Amino acid sequence: MSDPGSEIRSIVGRINRTCTQRTGFDALASLFHQDAVMVQPDFTARAMGRDACLKNYADACSQMKFEKFDTADQQIDAFGGTAVMSQRYNCVWEFKGKTFTDDGREIFVFVQDGTDWKVAWRTLIPGTRQVEAGPAQRLQTSERQDVRETSLHLIATVPVCGFTTLDADGYPHTTTMYNLRCAAEYPSLVDLHAAEDNDFCIYLATANQSAKMARLKANPKVSLYFSDADQFISLMLGGDIEVIEDQTVKDRVWQEGWTMYFPSGRQGPEYGVIKLAPSVVKGRCRNRSFVIQGGG
Repeated sequence: MSDPGSEIRSIVGRINRTCTQRTGFDALASLFHQDAVMVQPDFTARAMGRDACLKNYADACSQMKFEKFDTADQQIDAFGGTAVMSQRYNCVWEFKGKTFTDDGREIFVFVQDGTDWKVAWRTLIPGTRQVEAGPAQRLQTSERQDVRETSLHLIATVPVCGFTTLDADGYPHTTTMYNLRCAAEYPSLVDLHAAEDNDFCIYLATANQSAKMARLKANPKVSLYFSDADQFISLMLGGDIEVIEDQTVKDRVWQEGWTMYFPSGRQGPEYGVIKLAPSVVKGRCRNRSFVIQGGG
């Protein structure tokens, strides 16, 4: 059997050129096996079948404007009618007014169909994705390298979070709440949170008469959701909520101007404080899922 390297490199080159040109994806059909599979970088989803793979390419790449797409270190290993090809990639692209840089490794599996080699499987192993420009505060290099620090940075910077409780029938109800761990919005509460043993502990304020409070008193299991779409980061905190009755703590959490929400003030019947010391901490960071063991 002849060396498949030249043909495989030609196929991958044609796919990459089509992606950077953002058109002509249907013309790639002859390069893919009819049962080809394209796997997302974190292996949580896949496109199955040639048509689905081509649509995946078209949907993603047609929205991007590539400024650079370089490849290097191509390696091909053939085993009879099967071959594995990998290459490093380094690219820069624009998407919705923002510029992204990414590097990593792309992996293809080829099978021989008659005399032709065809793509049967493909995925990416991304490196460090970064976004340039945009309103969100950018992460420092050390924070990008540590998912725990990245997660802590996220909950210290986003102003709101999603809060999910369960009703009597087990159905979830999600509302938006002010994130009291946001350092820019609530600098007086930074030390309060820092003193907690659980690094991801968070205090929240809500009305005692609200349906939300009634639900969590009946079932304390809740989750909080934080995200920064610009940075491709999301975080979920889960666990049992605690309703704070200690007036000293409630006074500590109270913020100037909150009488617009709680007319009777910090000692009034409307003002409630809750606390989550999560037992579950997980999320996604630049297309990779993660779980922080032991919760906070």
